[in-house]
Amino acid sequence: MIIKNNYINYLIKNNFFLLKIKFKKISNIDYDFDFSNLYFVDQAKDKKIFFRNNNNFNKFDEDFYIYHSFNWIKIAKDTGGVEIVKLTRDKILKWISNNHKFHFYIYDIGLVAKRTLNLIYHYDFYGSSANHNDKKKLKFIIFCHYSFLKVFLDIKTNNYQEIIEIKKIVLLYEAIHKINTKKIINQIKTGMAKDINPLGLHFSMSPQIHAEYINNLIEIKNIFLFFNFKIPKEVQFNIINMISVLKNFIHKDNSLAYFNGSNNFFIKKILSIIKHEKDIKIKNLQNNKKGLLVYENKEIKLIFDVVNPYSKLINYGLHASTLAFELSYNDEKIISNCGSLNKKNKKTPNYFRYSAAHSTIILNNTNITEIVENKSYKRIPKKINFEISENNTELIWLASHDGYKQNFQKIIKRQIAINKKNNLITGKDEIFSIGIKKQKNVFNIRFHLTPICKILLTRGRMSAIIKTNKSSYLFGSDNEITIEESIFVNELNKIVKTSQIVISGSCHNSKKIINWWISKY
Repeated sequence: MIIKNNYINYLIKNNFFLLKIKFKKISNIDYDFDFSNLYFVDQAKDKKIFFRNNNNFNKFDEDFYIYHSFNWIKIAKDTGGVEIVKLTRDKILKWISNNHKFHFYIYDIGLVAKRTLNLIYHYDFYGSSANHNDKKKLKFIIFCHYSFLKVFLDIKTNNYQEIIEIKKIVLLYEAIHKINTKKIINQIKTGMAKDINPLGLHFSMSPQIHAEYINNLIEIKNIFLFFNFKIPKEVQFNIINMISVLKNFIHKDNSLAYFNGSNNFFIKKILSIIKHEKDIKIKNLQNNKKGLLVYENKEIKLIFDVVNPYSKLINYGLHASTLAFELSYNDEKIISNCGSLNKKNKKTPNYFRYSAAHSTIILNNTNITEIVENKSYKRIPKKINFEISENNTELIWLASHDGYKQNFQKIIKRQIAINKKNNLITGKDEIFSIGIKKQKNVFNIRFHLTPICKILLTRGRMSAIIKTNKSSYLFGSDNEITIEESIFVNELNKIVKTSQIVISGSCHNSKKIINWWISKY
């Protein structure tokens, strides 16, 4: 991440020598504060990094992020022992010697935040037994990180995924050192209005990031309680409000919905967040016009993506699942997106960023949304329309997007109808040509199945029987269907093989309509 020039100028004018002068005014106390609620880290990878002798990493490798985040300190603390304490402190002091430079503060704001938090939360483990000079170095590096984050909050103009964690760190540091916290408390209160929409959904539209944000709010609440600060009503409200939304994204099999970079690697932690406020009612998202729509009854749950990727920070990369849906029935998930690997350096394999990795309709195997390496959008749907109609027996969602308007002069429309009495799901996908010249395009409508599904085509190739561990389902269409291989990211962060139903064809007339349906067999 490139920080604004005025911040770099600030660092030049306020170099480490001047920071040392300011540091002398900070009270000389040992940190013994750990407000961690849940750790969203890969313990196995952290352990490998901790015991690795060579700490030179390619900056594009995930190991680089893990090492410089200091997440491995928690693993060392859990392991314990005098030798581990010394090894941990030596690794931190070596990092200070090698990397305490400007570029490690302006490289990635997320790394700075993680590093600061781990240094403060676990100081009692690695720092309390250090000698006087080492303690001074350790406390100074924490102060430098705090100073960087403090100024970053003053100059930032856009939302960042890590912004709530940065505010949590600044609040904690200032509370510990009895620095006036009025400004940071106001920043926390006003920032939540930008981070969370009125329904209580995090702006990333990612169920996983949404859960991590709640975890940060819970820790902030605990900081307020410990230091006898008055808890802002906005903090308590948003914890409850966001948990009521999070419940929507848990499928019937207790798995997380796979939208915007989410996966099931941290599902146990996410379920524990929900239990934090177990009596909260689930929020109704049937008419969430600019986000993820959710319908649920006793037997089925269906989640439909009508997110408008107006912000390049949605998923910190590529939102490629427009008009995709997921379906679970009883305690089994049937239709899914492929998911995303748990990559904290935000570098995931390209195939997970394709629209083809989602249960949606695509043209010419081209992403609905396209992003270039500098995280600016090359192409996004400029208009996503949504309508809802409902009666006693049926709920109908109708959505369209113009993501292919510029490339192929096509508008895509998807209708999903849910019969509330027999739980029949019927879909209608339409491709509209616009303009005088009609282009011929290849379309694919993909329905990715979870690994529990075994599928058998019928003789006419217009339908297929889906068998799971407990039930059978019938998928049908008025077009010929095929079965292809697919992939799925499981709860162990492993890529496993599965299958997908695909409806393919070409469209060159003014309108092409494809009907399909799913029912219990």
